[in-house]
Amino acid sequence: MDIRRLPLWEGRYATYMSNDIFSSVIEDQGEVLLELTSRTLSGARINALALPYFRGTGAGVMSDENGEWWQNSEALYQAGGGYFTFPSSSSEHINSVSTYWTLRRYGTEEEHGGVWRLSEMKSREEGNRFRLEKIDMLLPLHPVLYTAIRITNTGSDTLLGSASWHSMLSSPLLETGSVISSNARYWTAYALSRRESGVNRFLPGTLFDELKHAPLVRGGSADAGYVPPPTGTYDYMIGKIPDKNPLGWVALNNPKCQLLYYLFTPRAEEDGSFAFPNVDITENYLGRMDAPWALFDGATPEIRAVTVGFNTGPKGTRNLMLEPGESKLILIGNGFISYDNPRIGLGFFSAELTDEGIVFKRTKSWALLPADHKFSAIRALATKLFSDPDYSQGQSS
Repeated sequence: MDIRRLPLWEGRYATYMSNDIFSSVIEDQGEVLLELTSRTLSGARINALALPYFRGTGAGVMSDENGEWWQNSEALYQAGGGYFTFPSSSSEHINSVSTYWTLRRYGTEEEHGGVWRLSEMKSREEGNRFRLEKIDMLLPLHPVLYTAIRITNTGSDTLLGSASWHSMLSSPLLETGSVISSNARYWTAYALSRRESGVNRFLPGTLFDELKHAPLVRGGSADAGYVPPPTGTYDYMIGKIPDKNPLGWVALNNPKCQLLYYLFTPRAEEDGSFAFPNVDITENYLGRMDAPWALFDGATPEIRAVTVGFNTGPKGTRNLMLEPGESKLILIGNGFISYDNPRIGLGFFSAELTDEGIVFKRTKSWALLPADHKFSAIRALATKLFSDPDYSQGQSS
């Protein structure tokens, strides 16, 4: 097990965490997860996450000499990787991605031998006052980054917001023939917004039960879970996670490299926690023609990626309500493994929870993701850290 601080670009730092089989790099600026790394069967280290070519490396977009190229959007300056957004994705107000976070503490966890880090950010903006506290944790032999985020309303009025987690995935994990899966149902595709330039592949505003039966704009249907050759299209879809499922999840499986990325979150709300109701998937198959996804508006698209995540509703909704002083806990797991079973590469039919972790099954074939799918370890750590007087006084170790 290893945890240490890394200097990155101009005034920007990150934390490296590793358990020998799996590693992560989390940047202080925006708390963006830059790397989620596992090994292929042939020994190569692969980052599941995408870092687009236009991602900034300066102290911030406002001070960057090429700042106008990002169209005054700090969100695009920090684009890519894995990231949490609250209370909205708007760059007009202080939010979790447009702010520098403070690393409070990091260390080792005694019971399981894991490593962890604790970070924090605060917004004192009028009408938008809140505090975010975030714990990231690795356990021995688990190819999973566990994350717990506590949201607290520090203002005197009710705070309405929309929380989400997104992971942007790209090559070499993403390629033609990769398979996207989820336990969400009742999907809806959405039309492009006014800020976006591109072409929809799937028919907006139509409900469909499963990804494999997505209605096409040109008529008929296609499997939205199969990654096709570049289509020049861009689609954003939301599906409802069934209430009775213990986990909400979305996965991307690469059958050629035998790699599986698995994003999961608890479905039940307990002990002041908040459960995401929706899975969302954005399929950008060289379909965004607006800058900086293209070099200039209307130019050749430069990005092929799939972004998967959880949210509280369509863009612009504010479905998470916090009364003054109220806190909510959100739990997320990012898993990434290689597996030595070619049949699973054809896609799996079920994901079953066991004491050892999450088992992906296709008839008699299976692959195991060792995981604490109940989030027991990080829940216990969060209870300990959030009640620690040293933490509340801002001490670090």
